[in-house]
Amino acid sequence: MDQLYLEIEISTRNSVTTIYTSVSSFLALYTYNYLNDKNNVPVRVNFVATKIAGGKIALRSDHLKKELTEQHITCREAASLAAIRDLKLPIYEKDGNTYIAGTCAVCRELIARQSDEELKKLLGFKGSCLLAPSEASIWTRFCEVDVVEVVSGLHNGLILPAVPVEVVRFEQHMNEPVRMHNIYKQAREQANQTENGGKVKRKDRVEIKCTTPKEQLLIEHRFAEGISFTIADIILYPLLKIIFQHCGQMLPHFPLTSTWFSEIDAFDESCSRILNELYGGSKVNTPPGDLSIPDCEATSLYKADPKRYKPRNRIYTSQSEVEAALGKLSALQLKFSSDSDHNYGERLIDWEQIEPSHAKSSALPKERLERKRQQLENMANAVVSLAKPGDRIVDFCSGTGHLAILLALKLPKCTVIVMENKAFSLLQAQKRAVELGLTNCVFYQCNIDYFVGDFDIGASLHACGTATDIVLQQCQRAKAHFVCCPCCYGSLQPMPHISYPLSEVFQQVLGAKDFLYIAHTADQAHEMGTTNCKPDTTLQGLRCMAIVDTDRQLQAEEAGYQVILTRLKPEQCTPKNHLLVGRFVKQN
Repeated sequence: MDQLYLEIEISTRNSVTTIYTSVSSFLALYTYNYLNDKNNVPVRVNFVATKIAGGKIALRSDHLKKELTEQHITCREAASLAAIRDLKLPIYEKDGNTYIAGTCAVCRELIARQSDEELKKLLGFKGSCLLAPSEASIWTRFCEVDVVEVVSGLHNGLILPAVPVEVVRFEQHMNEPVRMHNIYKQAREQANQTENGGKVKRKDRVEIKCTTPKEQLLIEHRFAEGISFTIADIILYPLLKIIFQHCGQMLPHFPLTSTWFSEIDAFDESCSRILNELYGGSKVNTPPGDLSIPDCEATSLYKADPKRYKPRNRIYTSQSEVEAALGKLSALQLKFSSDSDHNYGERLIDWEQIEPSHAKSSALPKERLERKRQQLENMANAVVSLAKPGDRIVDFCSGTGHLAILLALKLPKCTVIVMENKAFSLLQAQKRAVELGLTNCVFYQCNIDYFVGDFDIGASLHACGTATDIVLQQCQRAKAHFVCCPCCYGSLQPMPHISYPLSEVFQQVLGAKDFLYIAHTADQAHEMGTTNCKPDTTLQGLRCMAIVDTDRQLQAEEAGYQVILTRLKPEQCTPKNHLLVGRFVKQN
């Protein structure tokens, strides 16, 4: 049976016991209870006792208190299951060796495991509702992070000076044109329906062409993602209900949100009932008058967010800006180059013997397959040079697990964590591990940020842009060795927990914008001799690549690492061929 792990904190004062949970675990529990109200959920709920950081929600259900006394409560620090210590809760355990973290992913899995096909429709058209991880989707981030942070803040004692901007964003979202994969089909069905729900006669049918602008389709938001009730409504309904409890009499100022609440209450009364059964409330500081309503740029929450948190901050450089930034670096009198003196690419692997299914699973043309294998050989040999028996190795952004599975084969006495936030890719990795009979792999479906456990070596092959720096940050947190081959330098963007340049050395002469000019230029590096190559531009791109990775090297050395900045062999296996190998040697 699958398992759901939720965090709780039990507090007893004056003989009164109160059970608290985090906002994210509350949403998973709310979704579980919603589904269980319709159909028995084949999932066991487990409670993990921990000290909850940030705002925590009091649970009011007497039934839940009884359930807690009858079940074993696991202490997080002493949990026998490593995933409980490794990942932020809530966690969904699937099939005994795959662990899913992240509110939307956990709630999606609860729905996906339902036998009732009607309930599975909560996942939306082709099961795509909230499928994209919060790292890539503004919509998922809004549901999983932005609104959750507001509710967490309210339960941490935050007094609202104004209506949260997330409320304004949702109201604007409900006024946006509906975006659905099958919107034209829905528009035709709606336009050709009679008043009693039947279909109009063929001769009277309205024709709607796919070239018709979506704004003219007369389809308005009834629910959060359009005309169908989905998992997005299940997640946002309790969150926004709680927020408006702290906003006094402000709901009438948000008519579309108010109508949305009414639509859900009329569609399914259990949404409100289950919230009342679970939510213990909090001390609400009702504002003396109306709260102010902040200005908010009207942007669609549906849009993809390839630049993560600040997509509009992407910069476009001129040659003069690049030269000015490079001139500032000259004051440091550093040598920016990557040394190729290593043998990581010289110990070749007999692929047919060690992993005969690799060619088929890669689905790559012969030439690209050979280059991919060369990249993997360099990475695997570098990790092997750092590893010792019993080590825990994390392959971050693992994709379909090519590197992780190779490491598991070469290091049978180590545990290899295959970490990927895309469910389909992780499933492919799991299938290959089963085919090869591997027993030392563990599969984590989550964003990098949701991993909080200890490990000995971290690896990433072409983790895009800032993802490489998140990996390096994770390794420094755990004092773990690392092997990273960066990619997508032009996609680097500051984040709440990462600012550029990284190293104190670079910060002496470069500001963030100067550094990003250089990072953007690094993507001009192309393989010499190819049709895309312009020698002067490519050489400048290669130099900028070396500068960005030197900043990474220096920052890791400041954190107590010995670092080699080198290149993959042969260098033609990829234009993004830098290799950072770091060994943690001391505590600063």
